[in-house]
Amino acid sequence: MPVRAFVLATLLAAGQILTSHHDAYAADLTGPPAPDGVVAAVADTAPATPDGPTVLANAKVAYEAAWTHRQAGDADMALDVIEPALASVERTLHDTSIDASTRRELADLRSRLDGLRSAARKDVSEQKAAANSPADAPVLNAPAAETIEPQFNADVYRYIEFFTGAGRSTFERWLKRSGRYMALFREALQREGLPADLAHLVFVESGFNINARSVSAAVGPWQFLKSTGKLWGLTVNQWVDERKDPEKSTVAAARYLRHLYTIFGDWPLALASYNAGEGTVLRAIKRQGTTNYWDLRLPKQTEEYVPQFMAVLAISRDPEKYGFDEVQLDDPMEFDQLALKGSVDLRAIARLADCSYEELKTLNPAVLRHAAPGKDGVTVVRVPHGKAEKVLEQLQGGVTLPAVDLTVNHRVRRGETIQSIANQYHVDARTLARDNKLSRSHPLRRGTMLTVRSSSRPGALTVADLEKDDPRASSNYVPPRNIGAPARIDGDSKADGRATLTVRRHESLSSVAARAGVSVSDLMTWNHLHNTKVRPGTRLKVRTPEAADSAAEIVAADSMQVAKLKAPTSRRGKSGGSHTVIRVRAGETLSTIAARHGVSVTRLKTANGLRSNTVREGQRLKIPQG
Repeated sequence: MPVRAFVLATLLAAGQILTSHHDAYAADLTGPPAPDGVVAAVADTAPATPDGPTVLANAKVAYEAAWTHRQAGDADMALDVIEPALASVERTLHDTSIDASTRRELADLRSRLDGLRSAARKDVSEQKAAANSPADAPVLNAPAAETIEPQFNADVYRYIEFFTGAGRSTFERWLKRSGRYMALFREALQREGLPADLAHLVFVESGFNINARSVSAAVGPWQFLKSTGKLWGLTVNQWVDERKDPEKSTVAAARYLRHLYTIFGDWPLALASYNAGEGTVLRAIKRQGTTNYWDLRLPKQTEEYVPQFMAVLAISRDPEKYGFDEVQLDDPMEFDQLALKGSVDLRAIARLADCSYEELKTLNPAVLRHAAPGKDGVTVVRVPHGKAEKVLEQLQGGVTLPAVDLTVNHRVRRGETIQSIANQYHVDARTLARDNKLSRSHPLRRGTMLTVRSSSRPGALTVADLEKDDPRASSNYVPPRNIGAPARIDGDSKADGRATLTVRRHESLSSVAARAGVSVSDLMTWNHLHNTKVRPGTRLKVRTPEAADSAAEIVAADSMQVAKLKAPTSRRGKSGGSHTVIRVRAGETLSTIAARHGVSVTRLKTANGLRSNTVREGQRLKIPQG
């Protein structure tokens, strides 16, 4: 039996129990074909209705096998493995008898399998397109790329020049910090089925500063807003901010990026949406009729975001070429993990691990104070590499630790009950009601701020009693979220022959056209202008004649997609909804700010409730988008 037939028969056999290690399974894939009798025997002995753990075990092996096939360039084989495994997981999730832990793992694995399937389908599509082109044999037989290829134009070269010139010291600082986290980020992205090169987005987002905070209150290396972080499974409260956690924030960012790539099918568009929100980009595509990021008029910050990423990616690919090969990178982050029951005081763990409290805080940046409450009753703590065994020996010896007091405030949301809130914080519902003076005469009301007291008594801290494959035992665990895509398009971003020009003082549209060597009518068409009036500071899209000719060939295809596209009206996204927040710089006026961001002074005043044109240095202003 051929290898592919053997794998399919093995995965499709109802209730098959895969007890062998993944390495042994991988050896089977590359070894000689199995006799037909082996498959028949497996099918004959399999139970009729596989239980949740069995399906979970099968699906995990299938995911790893599919990942291996895709890395080897066989996307078709990857799809053959993924499809039956995904179908089996979907069926099992409809079974109401499976326990919560297995359901949680199955949902997470379904998300990962779906992402890997999308990536493999795109590989197949690209391979078919290449097979129909006059490419030579080495190109046709090349394995599927696991990277993002940089795109170059004048805007990208401008940032390369900046990072290697005036901004060199800043980039060197970013590059030095990246040594601590880069391997961790790349591994997390690959585990979620995404190109590891997306880790370079952190250069642009935060410069690898774990504690980075933007003026719009985006936090952490991946710069999540509180609402967006919670949307993708991160915990943010008075005690914990997982947006700062290097592993968990990367998992959440990977799932968000995969969601965006599912919508746009194009990395420049997906990255632009990570910055501005998918709604902003979808509405721009709908209005402007193109799926090429480089032709879209977007908020200024977003128009500069992707060129920065492409410049960073180009420099990181060849640091020696750009003079960064002698930068000493920080040592990689190394640690052991401990899964403990209940809330944990880092000061107590530091004493057990014979290390400083500051060292533990550095390894656990999501812990805002001295202690952390457990999610689902489990707290995973990172300790210095080699210290976990020392801590476990003392815990098993019954060492006594002080009480942990974790009092938090909780604002009641629609549909919540006293019991559901108590379950969320693992406290007694009657105690919660008594502490907040809730009764029949004073019932729970939406918007009420409750005090939730979660205190552990002095005593022995215990290791969490978890199953071997329980994902909560890992410091990278983030609860899965199933969020549907508002639309699906096939984006096609090409940077060649495209650039952005800024209108100078005293320039007209005709003088800008002359400077760029294009016609006024082309400038108006490319920038969707209704008249020839332009203000100084306005950014205009410009194309070379060759790019203009090639763009005309895809107008029809884009028009068909745009006609079917229903751009969402909601403005949920990383940039903070319907606006971006900036600070007024020295010497700026309301008119120069409006020109810089491509909005009118009237819209700017309306968005900020201003009655006059006066602004002061350091003042925060909302920049309306769309």
